[in-house]
Amino acid sequence: MINFNNNIYNFFKNKKSDLYLYLISFFESIFFPIPTDIFLIPKTLINKDRAVKLAIYTTIFSVLGGVAGYMIGHFFYDEIGIQIIEKFNLIDEFNLFSKSINEYGYLFIFIAGFTPIPYKIAAITSGLVNISLVGFIFFSIISRGPRFIVEALLCKYLGKKAEKIIRDYSFLFTILLLILFILIIVYKEIL
Repeated sequence: MINFNNNIYNFFKNKKSDLYLYLISFFESIFFPIPTDIFLIPKTLINKDRAVKLAIYTTIFSVLGGVAGYMIGHFFYDEIGIQIIEKFNLIDEFNLFSKSINEYGYLFIFIAGFTPIPYKIAAITSGLVNISLVGFIFFSIISRGPRFIVEALLCKYLGKKAEKIIRDYSFLFTILLLILFILIIVYKEIL
């Protein structure tokens, strides 16, 4: 067990593992089923001096992956997009997102980028329904960036306590964002 832990530690300490983190971030935005956070958190816990840099590059690669997902939705939905959605059993989420993105646009992209709602659904659907690519990129950056930077800063300054905080409160934060989203919808419907 100690040898296994040392191997994991050495893997995340190695600068070459940065590339793996960035590739995972890119592919998670298209089809990879495991959230980037699972790799970013240990990487920043072990490399606290580079935490913000890791988060920024993770954001860049995540958004680039989102753009690739957008392109799949826009140009290749029938050939590739539907297969990704079916493979990960995300049809219900896709249908909900398609309806919501047409009604509420960028707000839904922001929520998908910041919460555990699968960002790949936001990317593919945004391309399919022809949301502005510039708007998609902007709202992806302002949602993915803060998410990864907050996680990295928590890891940098709180160490192992950060992992517990992120795990314990991410669901609560997601619920609060969804409540805010519902309140915005209700507000818009009343006016």
